[in-house]
Amino acid sequence: MSNQLPITEIREKFAEITGRVQFAGERIAIQKHGKTVAALVPPSDLEALRTLEEQLDLLDALEALADYREKGGINLEDLKAGLGL
Repeated sequence: MSNQLPITEIREKFAEITGRVQFAGERIAIQKHGKTVAALVPPSDLEALRTLEEQLDLLDALEALADYREKGGINLEDLKAGLGL
């Protein structure tokens, strides 16, 4: 994060700080008792994070499919039994 601000300052200057995030692209870590508890990021960063998560999910799915094709699978009843369901 480029800046770290205490939550008390965020409360006092919310409009100003969100403007900095929106228009200047700042990333701000919100701290409570010296510990980062949240962050303010520009919408473009949030969208990039969502896109990255989707790509990682797709890679996981492709890896699972390749594993299934290589090793085969298990039927639903056996899976339930193995899980104690």
